[in-house]
Amino acid sequence: MDSVTFTSNEFIELKTLVYQICGINLHEGKLELLKSKVAKRMRLTKMNIHEYLSHLKSNEHEVIEFIDTVTTNHSFFFRENESIEYIVDHFNRNPQKAKKQFKIWCAACSTGDEPYTIAVQLENLGLSYTILATDISHSVLEVAARGIYKNDKIKNVPKPILHKFFQKGVGKYKDHVKIKKKIQQQITFKKFNLISDIMKQTDFDFVLCRNVMIYFDNQTSEKVVNKLYKSISPNNFFAIGNAESLMNMRHKFKAVKGMASLYRK
Repeated sequence: MDSVTFTSNEFIELKTLVYQICGINLHEGKLELLKSKVAKRMRLTKMNIHEYLSHLKSNEHEVIEFIDTVTTNHSFFFRENESIEYIVDHFNRNPQKAKKQFKIWCAACSTGDEPYTIAVQLENLGLSYTILATDISHSVLEVAARGIYKNDKIKNVPKPILHKFFQKGVGKYKDHVKIKKKIQQQITFKKFNLISDIMKQTDFDFVLCRNVMIYFDNQTSEKVVNKLYKSISPNNFFAIGNAESLMNMRHKFKAVKGMASLYRK
């Protein structure tokens, strides 16, 4: 079964459920993709379409599994690194850097490429830091916590950093690398729903929420952006993806001059 047929009402039910739980806006252009992804989950759960849609309504865990198959977790090390490099340099020029521990939140960390990218650059400068890396998906968090990646993910990593903070795989991991333990120990991976969960911490120096709002409508994006604003300490920074924008949203962030997709509280 490569695809499945469902009625317009069933599509609306599915779309509404996903939107309520994850904030992801599944428009008509995603219909064929959705059909194939529903078929995949039906095969795995051994249910027909009516049983599966009923199962989704009563099981948030299955909704998250389903969302995993719909959203594209395309990530790699040093992706869109300009804004990260700017922040790392800013931290390094802080006159109190020897006494300060910089606090960072990657609010949609996917498979961990982003938080590790930040960590190795901070570590390379000898800066003290902690990183909270969250995602709605437990499966991508498991990948992130393992810290093992195929070589094609690390093509953009500068060679000195690669040799310093990554271990080369052998045997069945011949074409893989593993993040060194000293880096992993600085990062906490945690499940977090940007729509429904509340972040109690309000003193982050840098918050990133990149390449996730492309799945949201404007109303949901605005809600998420203003929630993230509260988690950042005064004068500190917020980054979104290069394909995203805060235009047409009500928010208090100020754009950082000359740096696309980077803002300041």
